[in-house]
Parts: sequence; structure tokens; C-alpha cells
Amino acid sequence: MNATNTQTFYAHGKLLLTGEYVVLHGAKALALPVKYGQWMTVSEGTEKNMLNWKAFSPEGLWFWCKLQLPDYTILESSDNDKALVLQDIFRTIHQLNPVFQTGSSLEIQTRIEFNSAWGLGSSSTLVANLAAWAGVDAFKLNELIFRGSGFDIACAMADGPIFYQKNQAPEPVDLEYPFSDRLYFVYSGAKKSTRSEVGRFLIEKVVHQNEVDQISQLAGQISRAKYLPDFQRIITEHEKMVSGLLGIPTVKSTYFADFDGEVKSLGAWGGDFYLVASQLGETEVRNYFNTKGLKTIFSWNELILNER
Repeated sequence: MNATNTQTFYAHGKLLLTGEYVVLHGAKALALPVKYGQWMTVSEGTEKNMLNWKAFSPEGLWFWCKLQLPDYTILESSDNDKALVLQDIFRTIHQLNPVFQTGSSLEIQTRIEFNSAWGLGSSSTLVANLAAWAGVDAFKLNELIFRGSGFDIACAMADGPIFYQKNQAPEPVDLEYPFSDRLYFVYSGAKKSTRSEVGRFLIEKVVHQNEVDQISQLAGQISRAKYLPDFQRIITEHEKMVSGLLGIPTVKSTYFADFDGEVKSLGAWGGDFYLVASQLGETEVRNYFNTKGLKTIFSWNELILNER
């Protein structure tokens, strides 16, 4: 491999609108690929038996490591925990595709288009890109490494909103909400580790089939909402249900009880983004959350991918 045949890969980031946690137990979830993603380029390196890895974010270089080939021994890294995950991914790739050959010298660079703390899928987009390069099943690779539901992998390869159910093919869904200008995504300022949150939920929680079915039904209802009050009512019902499952108060009752609108947790509760649905004007919404110290705010149309 030389500079003239550098390979380039791209995957979209994600948000989970409904079904958080319960998607792990088979609930149908409403998942949203976002307009931000991750690039990966693979080219021949200059150091023999070496994989030089550099990961960039909008702020610049945020992680690097050197792995010895062909066994991926960590020689140097800026973050040993991240290097161990990367090593795990590569070794798992070889289990899934024993004939995969990296060559004797590699230079791999990645570039995420979003802040790595936002929880938009720095790991899932990486897995999707590496799987595409190595010729392995991205869902299987993700399951072996992160034990997640796979919705984020489905989003990485989607061109618009999808219904996602574990171990089933994603189903495209039309989410042309007439009230999309009243929907916002607010970053909570507290990223959660998907790996640890998933593991904790799978170990600690028993979810009954009727609860799985209810969450699946709510996903359908949210997808069909034509009016903002209906949308708000359904996301409130969803919040109450997940609150009961987790034994955790809803985010609105805890932090935003005086807000004129509804607030829904997305992904890991207490981390990542909130969905905000309000009749208030955009300036009022932004001012309210700014006073709470939350300044990273996207409108629905700024963030959600829909290229169909």
C-alpha cells in the first residue's frame, strides 16, 4: 500500500431517541444518525512491523499510539486504556477474519467531526470503519467489544432515521416532523461510558416482555406524531417508564422542573444529550439552558441526518 492507494472510510454518529437500555432486551427503538461522523484513512507506514495510529478531533490530536505488528503489542500511547481497547478490536478482527492481512507497516489516521466527549459515537464510528476495511461484520465486532445493542452501528451506515431492533435489519422511518423547529438537543456536559453502562444494566436489571413491548409501541407512536403536544405527551410517558425501570427520577423533575416544555434523556441517563421539546422560541430555549451552564445546543435540523 502506498500514498496513491490510501483507503478512506466514513461513518455517521448517532443518537437514540427511544428505547434506551431496553433496546438491549429486544425493544424496537427509534435511532437517529447525525450529520457529524468519523473519517478513517489507511496507508502504508514508514516504520517496519509498526502500526502508527493518530486520532484527531476538531481540537487537534487527541489520542495516539504505536502498536507492534503483527500481534498489536502496545509500544507507546497517549492513553493506555484507549490503546487497550484498540488492541482488543484488532485482535477480535483477526478472530472474525483470520485471513485478514494488515501488511508490515501501517499508518492509520482518524478524524471525528465532533467533540469526543459528546457521546455521538466515537467508538461506534471507529468500529464501523475498521470493520469495513477489514471485511468483518460490524455488528458482530461491536457486540464482542462493547456488548451494545448495535443501534449505533446501524446509524453509522444509515442515511436517515431508522427503527432498530437487536439482531434484525434496520428499517428506514420518515421523521419529517412539522414541529422540528421546536426540537433541540442539549449536551448535558457529562459523557457516560457505553461499555460500563451497558454492562451494569445487563447484570442488574430484569426487564419483562410487556415492558419491552410498551417501549416498542412508544417508538411507533413517537414516529407518527404530527403535533408537538402529542409528541411531548409520548416522550413524557417514555421518560416515566424508563425512570421506573432504572429507579432514577426523570431528568426534567431533577434539573428542569420549571422549564416550559418537555425534556427527555437520550442514551445513558445522566449523560450525553437531552432532547428538548418546547413551544418557546429558540432564543428563550437557549437562554434557559445557558443559565443552567449548558451551552452546547443544536436544533433538530442542525444535527439529524436525513439524506433520503
